[in-house]
Amino acid sequence: MDQTTDQQEVLIARNNESGQVGAVVGQNPDGTPRMADAKSTPLSELVKFSKGQNPLEAFMSNFMRQAKNPTLFSFFKFPADDKYDIIAPAMADLIQKADENAEMLKPNKVEIEAPAQTVEQKQEEAPKQEQQKPTGIKLAPINPDLIDWDKIEKQWGIKRDDLEKSGALSQMVYNHKSPQLFTVTPQFGDEKYSLEAKLSFRTNPDGSYSLVPHFVRNEPQLDQEFKGYSFTKEDKAELHKTGNLGKPVELTDPKTGEKVKCLVSIDKLTNEIEALPVDKIYIKQKVANIDLDMRAIGILKNGGLIREQHVELPNGAKFTADLQYSASKRDIVFVNSDKYRQEQTQDSKQENKQQEQVKDTWHLADGSIKPLKNWCKIPLNEQQQTDYLAGKKVLVGEGKDRDGNDCTIYFQYNPELRQPETTRVYPDRDKVVGVAEESKTQLAVNNDGKTNEATKNVNEPLQRGQTAPKDENQQQQQRKPKGPKL
Repeated sequence: MDQTTDQQEVLIARNNESGQVGAVVGQNPDGTPRMADAKSTPLSELVKFSKGQNPLEAFMSNFMRQAKNPTLFSFFKFPADDKYDIIAPAMADLIQKADENAEMLKPNKVEIEAPAQTVEQKQEEAPKQEQQKPTGIKLAPINPDLIDWDKIEKQWGIKRDDLEKSGALSQMVYNHKSPQLFTVTPQFGDEKYSLEAKLSFRTNPDGSYSLVPHFVRNEPQLDQEFKGYSFTKEDKAELHKTGNLGKPVELTDPKTGEKVKCLVSIDKLTNEIEALPVDKIYIKQKVANIDLDMRAIGILKNGGLIREQHVELPNGAKFTADLQYSASKRDIVFVNSDKYRQEQTQDSKQENKQQEQVKDTWHLADGSIKPLKNWCKIPLNEQQQTDYLAGKKVLVGEGKDRDGNDCTIYFQYNPELRQPETTRVYPDRDKVVGVAEESKTQLAVNNDGKTNEATKNVNEPLQRGQTAPKDENQQQQQRKPKGPKL
């Protein structure tokens, strides 16, 4: 903060009893500050004080003398410059929870000493002070011992040991995604697939935890509406440039319908669009070697850039970069620097390589068809393997579908889809219960590899007679697909 004597400052006050936060625009007859909305009132309407001169002292003196209970209010001073309108909303949010953000606000707090109180006043104030105890609760990390690891390994092929050795688990227990990709092996129908995804935990209504894979997408879906918000041409350019939208926008909570001000970013490894409510953003006061004051924190909480900072990392690396908050990484990131661009190029190469691996699940490194030794859990002989590599339709043998119906199983490599397809032939289809009229959609999707438009993004086998999502969970899957189209 500039320490020159001609610098002007403004005050933001907080009523410690009601929690009301407002910018000071004057003083009421009873000595209390007259306040206006700090987030919307322009700087021109606020009372300004010259730093180190009498007006600030006079206001505080009058306040102390006239207010019946000075300790009811807290005051915080900020520079009255052209950045005020940008950082005021973030500052107001921080001051709203002054106890939780006490360390951040300490450099800006105006210390006042309450006048001596009578015994009666002290007795009257005691109950209020009890009510003013901090109510902020820091969320505890997930206890890994409470997670059903056997279920996760069976469903996704992920072991606790894998996450611990990679260092990902220590971040995931704090509601973060894994910083790197893992190979998960979900099963669709009778086949298992190997797919790359970031991982996170979800807390279920019953208190249990589920593993959530965030599959790699070919590209971010910026042409589609995201939680009620449509990205403009400028938004798309900014997201492609830095990975961050650079401003808070109002998004609609799909569960409550409530509009929430959020920052938006793109996960560079998965291309998933992510959002984080501004009031849930926590910014440390130090990033690498850079100390952040409240003005800088306010700019970052609103998606803005702290430009041309000279960064020194613990490993000795030095470079110049802009600082910006990433909703995807839940942290400050370096953008618009040579080092950043080099890292982005490396990330892009890693992305392309990983995406190619996802696309080429059924191929070798040279692009040729990968040999298969089993299909639908049935071993293939050498002739069957050779026929498959030659693109022929291969008779696997007699088996049963998921409903237990007898059928003859064939499979063949599909060059357009670049993957094998299963075909089942029923000896007497008209007499098979599994293909009754109400179950034809189920049979076609679960067994024949067909796609039903109303359920194409649902990651669970259809039930008998089902032609649409059966519950809210499947409706959410259909609206927000979490994996590549298979």
